[in-house]
Amino acid sequence: MSTFYIFAALLLLLAILFVWRHFFKRRLYQGDQTNMRGQTNKQLYYEHLKELEKDLREGGIDQENFDYLKQELDRSLVLDMKASEKEAQAKDKQTSLLWPSIMTAFILAFSVVLYQQYGAYEQVEVAQSIPSDHPQGGQSQAQMIIAQLQALHQEVQENPENSNAWFQLGQILTNVGEFDSAVVAYSKVNDIEGEQADIIALQAQALYYKNNNQRNEEIDTLLARALTIDANDATTLMLIGMDHFLNERFNQAAQSWQQILDSGNAGSNAPALMDAIKQAKQRAQGMSAGSDAVVNADDVTGQANEQPLNTTAAVDLTVSMSAEIRALMAEQDDKVVFIYAVASQGPRMPLAAVKVRASDLPYQVRLDDSKSMNGQMTLSSVDTVNVYAVISQSGTPGIKLGDYKGEAQQISVNSGQPLNLIIDSVVK
Repeated sequence: MSTFYIFAALLLLLAILFVWRHFFKRRLYQGDQTNMRGQTNKQLYYEHLKELEKDLREGGIDQENFDYLKQELDRSLVLDMKASEKEAQAKDKQTSLLWPSIMTAFILAFSVVLYQQYGAYEQVEVAQSIPSDHPQGGQSQAQMIIAQLQALHQEVQENPENSNAWFQLGQILTNVGEFDSAVVAYSKVNDIEGEQADIIALQAQALYYKNNNQRNEEIDTLLARALTIDANDATTLMLIGMDHFLNERFNQAAQSWQQILDSGNAGSNAPALMDAIKQAKQRAQGMSAGSDAVVNADDVTGQANEQPLNTTAAVDLTVSMSAEIRALMAEQDDKVVFIYAVASQGPRMPLAAVKVRASDLPYQVRLDDSKSMNGQMTLSSVDTVNVYAVISQSGTPGIKLGDYKGEAQQISVNSGQPLNLIIDSVVK
């Protein structure tokens, strides 16, 4: 009898920990997002200021216009910072201690009442008394997996908003080779909780296994979206590093895994990661002279092996809104604008990207290798690109229904001709 109550208490504890895990995870995520927005606002401010100072030095504007524009820029920064603070305060209220406390009390009360009505401890005792060598006394691993799948399928049908059940279902489906179904299960988690970098990376991982451990356009798009949400996401970087390692790009594998350690996201996996990095470096050192450059043992960040940026391949553009889109935006709150370039042919992973606010438009920017999200895929690696500017309704990367966009196709990265990109259409 005591064993039963111990296991019951442990299950209750796990349920309560799951509730509080989401609470603390969301608080940490909101703090990171607030800091990131603040840093982004400051970075954009200094970029705009440098452009104004350059125009002043080159005679494009006089001192009076410079002073006026700088005042407007200062005011815009203050407004953005205040908006971020208000948003953070609003989210703090949403994530108060009241919700997890109520859920904890509910779980305890509901468990007691439910067991009093439907409990069947006597049957558990009977089942435990059956010897393991009895024909029905044990289950094979396959039978256990089938039972888990059936239980989780029933759970998500009865409670479709149970993101944890969808997550577990995605893991099991990946393990049994049902990769397409696993991608759907992980998509449900993102639908319920909002897009998360690690969940998107798990989708990419399932498709990677399905494609015989080879990356393709769909996988690259998912990885790019995950890195846009969190450039240091451990799940994403682990998959990228594994792909480098399997394809004997040992330096790049070590750099991807080292980034996880440097960001502090390794957790209990830190010792294993350090061993993997050491092994990758050793293999890189054992390659012939024609292979990738050796990663020095003291070069833990991998910066010494980065190629110098190509400053000639670039797209200079001015992004603005049409009158119709500006009228629509006048009735809405300020939105995030993603400006990026992808190869005209090949993977859809952005080669260069920036993120600004709709209130910044019209906005002048140069897309070049310095704005790459992946050191292995840069603007200088292609001849032509398609350029997009998207006002996102959700604030997340990608082109979705209801977003406003402008695009330009087949733009040469070496022409030197400035581009005027107008956001003039609604995505339908």
